[in-house]
Amino acid sequence: MDTDGGDIRQVTNDPGRDYEAKASADGRYLVFGSQRAGGENGLLYIMNVDGSNVRQLTKADPGQTVTDEYPDWSPDGQRIAFQHTTKQGDGAPESDLWLVGVYDETLRQLTNTPGDWDSTPSFSADGKSILFESNRNGGDFELYRLRLDGMQLTRLTESKGIETEAKESPDGKQIAFASERDGDFDIYLMNSDGSDPRQLTANGAADRCPQWSPDGKHISFISDRDGNLEIYMMNADGGDQHRLTNSPGSDEVPDWITVR
Repeated sequence: MDTDGGDIRQVTNDPGRDYEAKASADGRYLVFGSQRAGGENGLLYIMNVDGSNVRQLTKADPGQTVTDEYPDWSPDGQRIAFQHTTKQGDGAPESDLWLVGVYDETLRQLTNTPGDWDSTPSFSADGKSILFESNRNGGDFELYRLRLDGMQLTRLTESKGIETEAKESPDGKQIAFASERDGDFDIYLMNSDGSDPRQLTANGAADRCPQWSPDGKHISFISDRDGNLEIYMMNADGGDQHRLTNSPGSDEVPDWITVR
């Protein structure tokens, strides 16, 4: 849709569930999760931004139930980070972070934390690290940064309540994220090293899934403040919060597309 909420058009139409589309930086492609292959598996696919030329990117091993989700493009468009959740038979699901090559489909596992849950990866602005959330320290979910060159891990948050869905600003100076540290989910900003957290939204609803505009001036997010999940937009300082969609269904996980 347009940034004023107009001209909504459908780009997929498949019996399986399609979810969490993410646009490449050049605005040419979308990566998304889908159950179109049938069964319980959710895998990643790539298509042109108009919905054409769909191709499968990840696969499921026999005997496993796989959910690949929360894909995020590297700034150079060569790799995609994603959350890979597997379930073997009646066993408990395991969730770790992986990278896949867009063109050669080479896989690289980034985390391996049996019993813990690593989730919702996103590339830093310079493409050198991955932001994600994890409960690996035995408590609730906190935000982390993983350097890809030396696999150095830095914890960014430490507070009561879940911290999730971290996205670094295009200039690499700030991180937008969702947090329930004050009792319900709101959108927050902090410096990229985790310092100086400040709240952008404040209401009794759930505000989640922040996403920066390409110029860093606006943040989109979802909220159920008006009764069901809709897409909203605000200035990067939290000002001018307004709704973009209004439908009886749930509108979720928005992303920005650069129009060339």
